[in-house]
Amino acid sequence: MIAADQVSKWYGEVVGLNKYSVDIGSGITGLVGPNGAGKTTFIRLLTGQMQKDNGSLHVLGEDPFDNPSLMQKIGYCPEHESLYFSKGAVDFLTSMAMMHGYDKDDAVDRAYKCLDIVGLEVQKRPIGTYSKGMKQRVKIAQALLHDPKLLILDEPFGGVDPVIRVKLFELISGLAKKGMHVVLSSHILYEVERIAPSVVLMSEGKMILQGDISHILDIVEDYTHSIILHSSRPGELGAALMQRELVHGADIQTDSSLLVKTKNPSAFYGALPDMTSKEGFDINGVLPVDNDLQAIFDRVVRK
Repeated sequence: MIAADQVSKWYGEVVGLNKYSVDIGSGITGLVGPNGAGKTTFIRLLTGQMQKDNGSLHVLGEDPFDNPSLMQKIGYCPEHESLYFSKGAVDFLTSMAMMHGYDKDDAVDRAYKCLDIVGLEVQKRPIGTYSKGMKQRVKIAQALLHDPKLLILDEPFGGVDPVIRVKLFELISGLAKKGMHVVLSSHILYEVERIAPSVVLMSEGKMILQGDISHILDIVEDYTHSIILHSSRPGELGAALMQRELVHGADIQTDSSLLVKTKNPSAFYGALPDMTSKEGFDINGVLPVDNDLQAIFDRVVRK
């Protein structure tokens, strides 16, 4: 699906990718790394938004840069909310489909079809009033409008609550089961565990390790992970996590954020959806501490 050989990309004197080589096959593959690892740079190269400075890069057997016919085979969901906030979802998706060359009737049909695929009810109100999770679904819907072979998602779970995150896991897994190939980026290793059997670890523009995610998780099994949770009830949330022995430390940072420490991240992340949907905790954000994530990557390298 994707083959990169010694690919480099510079931003002036700053290195975005440094002799980056990787082969990505079918199914779901996760690109994981801390901020500045080069994930977004690589995705922008894959989607033809930038040209590499050195090396060889092929997506579906073709060079992606300045290749409109290849872009018809790729669906792209950017990290940022590149949406028309004044339009409703159907109008926005219809406009995007027409940009792909579909006539008005076909474009409207595709808009409704893709909203149904991502599980979003038709909303007459403008996208600007949607929740973060709803906006993510609209972004994924626009990436599916032209029936791509390859779906590329840049940080698709960023900023959504645990319940919506699980629904997005199910959506993406369902697309893969129907034969779509997916590459997604994340800075949360245990997010990717839930959805991608294959993972590529990136740091400082280089590929650190590629393979089965279970092997990588074994390496960091006994590591203490630091995670920031955003909630209007950080004290109660911390107490509940401590009571369940999901964390061994909880420190209120502000009136809306909590720093926790855990040695069992799989159980911790797995418990958050029920704590949100069944117990009423409004967990609005889950963010691993960057320095902690880099330490995990350093440990993988040493192993």
